[in-house]
Amino acid sequence: MLTHLFRQWLVREKPLFFTLRAVPLFRDLNRRELQQVAHLLDIRAYSEGDVVFEQGAAGDGVYVVLKGRVAVSQKDGKDRGQVLLSQSESGSFFGETALLDDAPRTAAAVAEEDTRLALFARDALSQLAEQRPRLGVKIAIQLSQIIAERLRRTNRGLQAARDVLEKQQKRDKKNE
Repeated sequence: MLTHLFRQWLVREKPLFFTLRAVPLFRDLNRRELQQVAHLLDIRAYSEGDVVFEQGAAGDGVYVVLKGRVAVSQKDGKDRGQVLLSQSESGSFFGETALLDDAPRTAAAVAEEDTRLALFARDALSQLAEQRPRLGVKIAIQLSQIIAERLRRTNRGLQAARDVLEKQQKRDKKNE
């Protein structure tokens, strides 16, 4: 009976199931856990140029790209232009820190083409943590590992930028 129900679900939701399976945040979940997560997702469609969220808006959760591409950018403090931070395509996700707190978004997200996204809201994670603590913990641990890796990558990039700046300052002093 359960296998038959899963097959019916898989036929109907196959693209969603396999996309979720490929997302690092959900990679370690088993079939039943993925089904539970899938039922909590809010599927949204965006046309090219549509704003997914603005910088400074309240964070509501993580977005998984099911189809299309989204540009994530941040306002440049000098001339108020936009600096591209990343492009998220099918199987990737963005906005994950909103699962941890309700701080304002630090960047904006805009669909670069017709796009389908799945929102996994912070409330959905809280619901999972209450109803299925083990599943909630699995997702929270994976999220922590992803954020830690991104922070390490950012720190390496900042160190490289400091090294370049230091070399340039030394060259400038020699040329004075």
